[in-house]
Amino acid sequence: MFENKVKQLLAAGKPAWGGAVIDPSLLVAKLTVGTGIDFLWIDTEHVPFGTESVAMIPVICRMAGCVPVMRVAGLDSNLIKKALDIGASGIMVPQINNAEEARKVVQYAKYPPQGSRGVSPTWTLYMDIPWGDYLPRANAETLVIVQVESLEGIRNAEAIAEVEDVDVVFAGPADIAASLNCIGNTDHPSVRKVVEELPQRVGKAGKPSGISVGGAADSKKAFDQGYRFINIGHILSQGTIGLTSSLKELRQYAENVLST
Repeated sequence: MFENKVKQLLAAGKPAWGGAVIDPSLLVAKLTVGTGIDFLWIDTEHVPFGTESVAMIPVICRMAGCVPVMRVAGLDSNLIKKALDIGASGIMVPQINNAEEARKVVQYAKYPPQGSRGVSPTWTLYMDIPWGDYLPRANAETLVIVQVESLEGIRNAEAIAEVEDVDVVFAGPADIAASLNCIGNTDHPSVRKVVEELPQRVGKAGKPSGISVGGAADSKKAFDQGYRFINIGHILSQGTIGLTSSLKELRQYAENVLST
């Protein structure tokens, strides 16, 4: 029950494909999980809501065999603890600049003796899981993802990857671009160079790299670059693309029929 599917895939050198939710809607989360993704990225960094609004989304994921990954707003033990207590089995922390900060992420995400996480998970109540079953397995289950986004983080990527129990080193192209004085231009050659080289750099420590893209074409490109933890996008964006494409096709179809 507590085997982390994403950790298993990554350990085997296989990709873990995920989708994101940018709105704390239980229905949107359920529909997204229903697509068959390996993990659901629940972002609480760049959105106006936190764990109170996320509520049962991690439980929905767990019930479907999907790994709930929550990105917290920063390196804060309280945010990490609350995310895990409501059911996240993966934690993502942005703006990690060096190995010491990466070690703090691990410390805050793991129970003693590996870390200092306080004991009181609440998600187990909704799934009738005794603490005696979950707690001894919690540390092994928890996926730790750290984001490299600053100049310091870029320089220290190898050292960050070497930190024990860091599972994924995640590239943040938008913030990397800002750090390299080309904010808003993730296609800048200097940004592309950092992004393209990151999988090989962190791979020296035997760790996989992660990235968030938009759609199948960019996901294939990321995979070919060596990324293995890949967020494909979110269902609202992908659904909008599909609806826009269908409308274009249908309007052209109707015009052709009516003109004959």
